[in-house]
Amino acid sequence: MSDTPLWLDAFPHDYAVAHERTLRGMSKVKERVYYPGARRDGGHDGAWLRITSASGRVWTGVFASDLVGGRLSLVASWPEPSTLFVSVGGGPYLVDTEDPDSWSRIDRPAVRRYDPHADLGLCLLLDDRLAAYDAEGLAWESEHLGPEAEWLGRLDDEVHLRAGALLHRVSLRTGGTVTEPASW
Repeated sequence: MSDTPLWLDAFPHDYAVAHERTLRGMSKVKERVYYPGARRDGGHDGAWLRITSASGRVWTGVFASDLVGGRLSLVASWPEPSTLFVSVGGGPYLVDTEDPDSWSRIDRPAVRRYDPHADLGLCLLLDDRLAAYDAEGLAWESEHLGPEAEWLGRLDDEVHLRAGALLHRVSLRTGGTVTEPASW
């Protein structure tokens, strides 16, 4: 498993991000911030990202990684234009690119899918539930789907998932979940 997360340009954003894989320990950027904690005195090694905010502030974020197989390893834009989403095998981080001290961790350590729906201003995260986030935070959560729920896709205003012999249809508007026997 690689410690180089994928980049997904999913939502409009006002910052730039670059992976500093080759610059570990030698970053020319003076401000280095370690997560979790937004510490300046060191922390866990992980994904090194050079971040340039809309105002031109340049800093390096070092995000501790768990690198657990099957878990999400992704850097992406978020429904809020100045917020960066970073998931490197554990609970995802949300960081304000203008203020590295303004950060949080989404309490979803087993997240395995990030699915953007920019037309609705929603980002969906899948673990044992489907959760939708908008620019304000958590918008809704589905019923429990189980860790074996497999993403089938979006059809109109629903997301379809399969878990064993069950089909789960989750409303993109409310998170309301209809579970029925799969017909195939």
